[in-house]
Amino acid sequence: GDTISTVANTRFTDIPAHAWYSGYAKYLNNNGVTYGKSKTIFAPDDAITRAEFTTLAVRFFDVYGDGDAEIMEQYKDFNDVSDGYWAAAYIKAAAKHGWINGYGDGSFRADDEVNRAEVVTIVNRLLGREADENYIADNLRKLNTFPDVSRKHWAYYAVMEAANAHTAILGDSESWSK
Repeated sequence: GDTISTVANTRFTDIPAHAWYSGYAKYLNNNGVTYGKSKTIFAPDDAITRAEFTTLAVRFFDVYGDGDAEIMEQYKDFNDVSDGYWAAAYIKAAAKHGWINGYGDGSFRADDEVNRAEVVTIVNRLLGREADENYIADNLRKLNTFPDVSRKHWAYYAVMEAANAHTAILGDSESWSK
């Protein structure tokens, strides 16, 4: 509910005065959600890694607890994220809450760039949102679709959930209504 306006100054020397994102960067930094590449460098044009995005999400939702009991039973550490890795605790918290998954080989690939499909999937999971597959199938002509996201794409339903405005009715599972 906070109103966030552009600002002339942030602690980061590479964020121009009144850049469209300056207020957001300052707000999230002041609230401990995001930090820069250093104390004075934000690197606003750099790609973000899977570890960085996961860390932002966990900090934003301030989640460090044990997570969902059922998910915790299934959780296995990622074979490429050591306990000493800077984002290990955040990655573990996100995995225990079911927000992130690794790859079939047991890796997380923390330093790889996160892609748009991964971000959409993570955000949907954070918010407890999932697409109503039946509604999508029955109303495809009315919905926003993308030519580069086929129905066979692993994130198809996550993208459809994020790209189409709807009222979510939460119960055992989410159903859509207009």
